[in-house]
Amino acid sequence: MREDGPLRGEQREKSPVGKGENGGRKPVAGAPVRVLDGEGQVGQQRGRAPLPPEDLRAVLAPDDLVWARLERPTARRLVEAAARSELGRVVGYAGRADAPQVLADRLARRLADQMRLAGPIKDPVGWLIGVGLPQRQQCGDVRCDDRVLLDSGQDCPRCAEKQADRRDQRRAVAAAVDAAMPGASEAERRAATAKQLHQDVTARAWGRYTSGTRSAPGRPPQLRPVPKPQPRSPRTRSRPHRWPRSCCPRPGRPPWFRPRRSRTSTTTRS
Repeated sequence: MREDGPLRGEQREKSPVGKGENGGRKPVAGAPVRVLDGEGQVGQQRGRAPLPPEDLRAVLAPDDLVWARLERPTARRLVEAAARSELGRVVGYAGRADAPQVLADRLARRLADQMRLAGPIKDPVGWLIGVGLPQRQQCGDVRCDDRVLLDSGQDCPRCAEKQADRRDQRRAVAAAVDAAMPGASEAERRAATAKQLHQDVTARAWGRYTSGTRSAPGRPPQLRPVPKPQPRSPRTRSRPHRWPRSCCPRPGRPPWFRPRRSRTSTTTRS
């Protein structure tokens, strides 16, 4: 079984967006980009959609054909607001001069991945707001975006460590499966390896969840007891509805009805 292949969800090849000058980033603002429609043909501009605002033209240049499909002004305003919001975040890491180029590289990389893995874009507004523009933080570093640091354009060291740990774990599990199943086929060993990796990841996540509880060495961690609901006091229990004395009379009696006083009460008072 091959243990040195790409992990699940990992690209086999580098993204076509290369690295060059300007902090390891290659300008892509003027690069031609092809967008396919539902039938697999090259998409043509529908109508005469206005150009993006001047402050966003360099950012949205890689997705110019996607922008051309935004026929409604409301859709364009939504994309402009999302682009300005994300551009403001990138400015905090890459600076005002390099931020438009960093965001343009992100859009070009996401568009290339979309066309290679998922196919044509069916919802331009949803794709730009939900896929193309947002940052994808793969680790605990706030500068991480698709395993690349926003401020320098270099590979994220934390993501590299995570990938190395996952590869070592997969190699160990694959070796254990090969030793336990010598006569199994390649498909059976792959299925057993995937199952064991899933169990290990689940156990590790459960261990992190219960790490706050302390237990004796050699014993599994004890979960925190869940408090039982306390029974309500007799005063807070539901009581039958009672009509207030100072309010309207009870139903069934006319408003002019008044009970007469008994003779015994009048004689006793006198």
